Amino acid sequence: MELTLSEAIADYIEQRKQTKLEPLQKARDKLLEKSDDATEISMAKSQYYEAAAPIEATFKPVDWLTDAAKRAKQISLATHAAKFTHSDAKASSILVSPTEQQSPGYVTTASMKSKAIDAVGNAAALDVAKLLKITVKGESLIEQLQNKHVDALKAFTDDTALLGQWQSGFEKALGDEKRSGHTLTKQLYYPVNLDGAEKYHLLCPLFSSSLAHELHKQVTKTRFGESKDIREARRKGNFHQALDESFPATAVQNFGGSKPQNISQLNSERYGQSFLLNCAPPTFQVQSKPPLTSASIFNREFGFKTSTLIREFKAFLTGLTEQDRNFKTRYKLDYGFVQPLLDSLFNHAVQIQSLTDHAGWASDEQCQMKREHALWLDVNNPSTAFQAEREKNDWLEVIANDFSLWLLRKLENKQCYLLGDVEQQYFKKLCLHELKVFERLTPKLGEQ
Repeated sequence: MELTLSEAIADYIEQRKQTKLEPLQKARDKLLEKSDDATEISMAKSQYYEAAAPIEATFKPVDWLTDAAKRAKQISLATHAAKFTHSDAKASSILVSPTEQQSPGYVTTASMKSKAIDAVGNAAALDVAKLLKITVKGESLIEQLQNKHVDALKAFTDDTALLGQWQSGFEKALGDEKRSGHTLTKQLYYPVNLDGAEKYHLLCPLFSSSLAHELHKQVTKTRFGESKDIREARRKGNFHQALDESFPATAVQNFGGSKPQNISQLNSERYGQSFLLNCAPPTFQVQSKPPLTSASIFNREFGFKTSTLIREFKAFLTGLTEQDRNFKTRYKLDYGFVQPLLDSLFNHAVQIQSLTDHAGWASDEQCQMKREHALWLDVNNPSTAFQAEREKNDWLEVIANDFSLWLLRKLENKQCYLLGDVEQQYFKKLCLHELKVFERLTPKLGEQ
């Protein structure tokens, strides 16, 4: 049978008392286990009752509630707390009551039907906050105080004056009597027009601890809750019939350092952690398009991709000694720089050849690319005439020659070294050999 709110309050006070008595009971039981002497047993019990008597008196419901009502002013129940902005902020915290809001469109504190209520202030008085937040059948002392009554406390006394004292004391925990800001809180000047005069309202935005607590609960549930089977299926790439909920790329913001209880009660329950959802804009992805306006595959884009390799190649050539400048002794070393450039060329070509959605772009009237380059790159062109011309492979020689000329132009540095026809023919020969291999392995139209 479910307890009433009055019974739940009585149980809470009893649990608080037992927590205080537990160390004394353990010490007494330890002495009783060790001794069979009646005198020592009697003395141990006497010491326990003597030490427990003040605790028993303190936790009589009437006395404890009276003391709790006096201490209630040391805390403030809140949904929005000022100390999250700065731990030394003395500004007022705000308790937002439930409001009806239709289709808010955004996840805000107001859009939450059930708000977790936080408590800020003296950490030694947080037991009062827990008392006020005890909820049975959707009702708590907080709601009763907001409705100007404390019917749940009538079970503990018939004295109306005492009930009034408890009510006025606990009401002080619902918010500061006088709201105030502080120099350590955020402040915004908001322009308003009052009676035709331009003035400002000073706004102090406060951190929503209730919203942060709900987010923390939801994120934690998806990572450590009962959905272990779902998480296991996700890791292994297996199917699972249940919905897989996750919050990717979250960040953690910590409040309070080693003493999160100095910020608020809910912050202490979260161990000072608050999750931040990823709100970064989507990563820009370049939309690949065929090079209709480029005259050659060796355009600015390809030059940018190979800039580092060219810089390293030029540094190598500049550092050669007079003996190493002889081509016959140098070509083996050159190969280590030319091959990565050819790899970059073929990777660049594959990206263009993979644009199957734009197949036939080389036949477009707006295409400005050199015919031989277009024959190589538009491998999926549906035109029969185009494919017949491509199969002749006359373009292979042109591509290799253009690569060698492009490379000579990029490596030019007449102050440090000279490159001529010998190097140009060598670069062409390397490119032509690799290009023929690449072409044999390239899937043709209808082979994909």
